[in-house]
Amino acid sequence: MQTFKLLLLALLTFIVTSVAAAKVEGFDGLLDDLENFILDADKSNSLIENLVKSQHEFNLEQHARFLVLQGTRELINGKYQSSIVFLNEAEKLQPSTLIKTSIFLHKATIFVAYHEYQQALDIISLNSSLVEKLKDVELKAKTYIRLAGLYSAIQAFDEVKQYALKVVKLGSGISLKNQCHAKLYLAVSELKLGILDNASRGFEASSQFCRLNGFLLIDAMSIKGLGMVELEKGNYSNANLFFIDALLSYQPFQYMLEINHIYALLSESYLGLKKIEKAKEYAEIVIELPDEPSNLEFKKRATKVLAEIYNKRGDFELAYQYMEKYQGISTALLDDTKAKANAYQMAKFENGEKNREINLLNKDRELYTAKAALTESKRRNERMMNTLIFGGLVVLAIFALVMTVQKRKYKQLAQYDALTGIFNRGTAQNIAEYSFIKTASKREMFSVIMFDLDHFKRINDNYGHGTGDWILKKVAEVINKASRSDDVFARFGSEEFALFLPNTDEAKAKIMAEEYRGLIQSIETRFSGHNFAITASFGVSTSSEDDLSLDPLLHRADIAMYHSKEQGRNCVTLYKPEIEQSRSGYQKSKMALR
Repeated sequence: MQTFKLLLLALLTFIVTSVAAAKVEGFDGLLDDLENFILDADKSNSLIENLVKSQHEFNLEQHARFLVLQGTRELINGKYQSSIVFLNEAEKLQPSTLIKTSIFLHKATIFVAYHEYQQALDIISLNSSLVEKLKDVELKAKTYIRLAGLYSAIQAFDEVKQYALKVVKLGSGISLKNQCHAKLYLAVSELKLGILDNASRGFEASSQFCRLNGFLLIDAMSIKGLGMVELEKGNYSNANLFFIDALLSYQPFQYMLEINHIYALLSESYLGLKKIEKAKEYAEIVIELPDEPSNLEFKKRATKVLAEIYNKRGDFELAYQYMEKYQGISTALLDDTKAKANAYQMAKFENGEKNREINLLNKDRELYTAKAALTESKRRNERMMNTLIFGGLVVLAIFALVMTVQKRKYKQLAQYDALTGIFNRGTAQNIAEYSFIKTASKREMFSVIMFDLDHFKRINDNYGHGTGDWILKKVAEVINKASRSDDVFARFGSEEFALFLPNTDEAKAKIMAEEYRGLIQSIETRFSGHNFAITASFGVSTSSEDDLSLDPLLHRADIAMYHSKEQGRNCVTLYKPEIEQSRSGYQKSKMALR
């Protein structure tokens, strides 16, 4: 029963960290809160009451998770039957592997509490097959730790060692907490298997690692383990020092189960040191504990100590009474141990039968494979001829594929501007036209930004066409990087560019145009080998209900852009009908509808 409570502690740690660690909105966030406060009775009960009112709105995964958390709360309260009901309901919903794993581990814990070890082992077997399907290494490590705890509860320490080693083999990529638990379980298995030197080294390693990383409760358990190794070796003085150190480490946690265990161990170590009064003091503390299954192992040690003390004092009547109690407790614990051993051996036998069946199937498969190989040998000559024919076809196919790739490559080159690498005018208008129709069908706004680099001819004349090309490429790079993924950016002419903006209203388009104007103005030209300023004049237009294609938008954006030129350049102009009414503005538009 002691191991069961340790198992329950490990379970609670597993639950808090195993499912949906990140905070999300809505019900997932509330379920995260419930998970975080599952150990707090008042907060968790309050959250459960609120969530019950909204559970009809949950999706399947949320519903299953809520049922598991309710089952966890009942398990903490010791209401095992009620917990099983919640877990069964969650399992019926066929949730994700993550939640299924949690359900099975809870059920196994409950069956251990009921001493139904065979059912616990059946669930462990099922869970073992599930865990191998998990791709998340961290979750796999947590599940291995949980399985080690369950096997520890039924005293199957070979299996405990096996699963602890599996966690160790996962490497340092897993969490420090799981590494700490694995080191402790490995040392415990060595102690219970009687490999005392390995156990001593293991407890020292787990103590140092867990203390260094802030897991002080596991550090206390490791110190207790070191004391138990020394007690087994008969080194009572060393054992006593370790037990006192462990007691001091446990007290801040008020972990009474472990503290009571330390009292029982101290009674033994003091008896070994012949400090009779101290041994009697700690033994009597343990004797006064309630007659609960979790205290039986402690009381067994204490009654034996008191029997020896009173026997040495010559008080044979009291010695006999305590020896009778010792025998009674030993018998009860032995019966429970036998039940665990029988269940474990039965599970191993059934697993062995399954392995034998698998071996028979493997032999059948080998026979079938041999026959298939013989048949294959007879067909080999035919395949050689077929291979030659096939090889010729492959060569032709590769040739056709190369031609297709080349064709696509040339087609792609035709779609992009060779200098800047962005779309050319024809391609951009085709793509943007489709985007405009799609946007219009949703009754959303569509905007166009056109801009022309100011005094570009003067730059070409003063600094050469190489510098002009550098400017065009730099402007294309800067704007392309700043534009959104759905926008279409193209070079329309020598120094003229256009952006097509789906789902964008006039205000947003103006903000974007101002941003792009600033980006162009801030370009460092000294990297071209010359120092000069770059600016651009922008025109912005937005779709109206009368627009049936992009042409009117381009026309209006072009007019607005040339209006920016008239206003002194390096500015953004939103298209207004008044601009078009200006005859000079209209005539200067290169894209006036004819």
